[in-house]
Amino acid sequence: MESEIRRFIDDGYVIVRGIFSEEELAPLRAALARVRQKVDDRPHAYETRFTTDDGTTVDTWGVNHVFSPELYEGEFSRVFERPDVMDLARALLGERLRFWGGHALWAPRSVRYELNWHRDFGDYDFFQPNGESTHVQFNVCLLADACFRVIPGSHRRPLTAQEAQQQAARGTDALPGEVVARCEPGDVLFMNAHTLHRGSCEVGTLRQTLHLSLQPFDEPTGGHTSWRFMRADGYLDMLSPAVQDLMRNSIAWDDAHPLSLAESLRRTRAAREIKKHRATS
Repeated sequence: MESEIRRFIDDGYVIVRGIFSEEELAPLRAALARVRQKVDDRPHAYETRFTTDDGTTVDTWGVNHVFSPELYEGEFSRVFERPDVMDLARALLGERLRFWGGHALWAPRSVRYELNWHRDFGDYDFFQPNGESTHVQFNVCLLADACFRVIPGSHRRPLTAQEAQQQAARGTDALPGEVVARCEPGDVLFMNAHTLHRGSCEVGTLRQTLHLSLQPFDEPTGGHTSWRFMRADGYLDMLSPAVQDLMRNSIAWDDAHPLSLAESLRRTRAAREIKKHRATS
């Protein structure tokens, strides 16, 4: 684990090979396929990620909030029960963690997926010279996945002029030092989302990936992810104890740190802009 921690700190991402066996992947694939079918049937009923939605053609590359009651599959909780996933997350963030998000990603069917260069969490100028992370995002690759492009080490420095221009323009041009993170089925890609990155996926590619995120309980940046469904009567009872604990921590932190009205409005506007975005070249 020490080498994986060092790679994550230095490069802003690390691929841990073969965490999930083929036997474990089969039910996860079936669960994600059921989620995609629900989204295909009613694409506007969820927080769907579109490549196009022009009134005649609808094409998608994923959906947010797969832990919501409408999309939840029990297999998803098992990821947070895996010691080889959670031990690395805790080694990077500390023992007590809170839930950040859970999404599903797949390949588009008619319009290629080209997400622009960006740093996550809205603070595009943020970096930590020592590589310390305020969170961990991880992609659980159920099939081979070469969609993630990253500039190693960019989480520890200011962006170059070329990188900043691409980010501001929502560009997808090739950048110096760009790496394609190639994963095999069962691999898990851990990432610091302040690392400059983007996604790319051709039509016809086979892709099934769970995109999950955690933060330290006391981390002040990027919080307020106790989504409404977490507070619904009986909701937490249907989850595994490990996920219940993560979500209760999210609720507790958010309740102890209420947002101002101005910040609530800012986040609402930002969320609307994100939802309108189409990941096309």
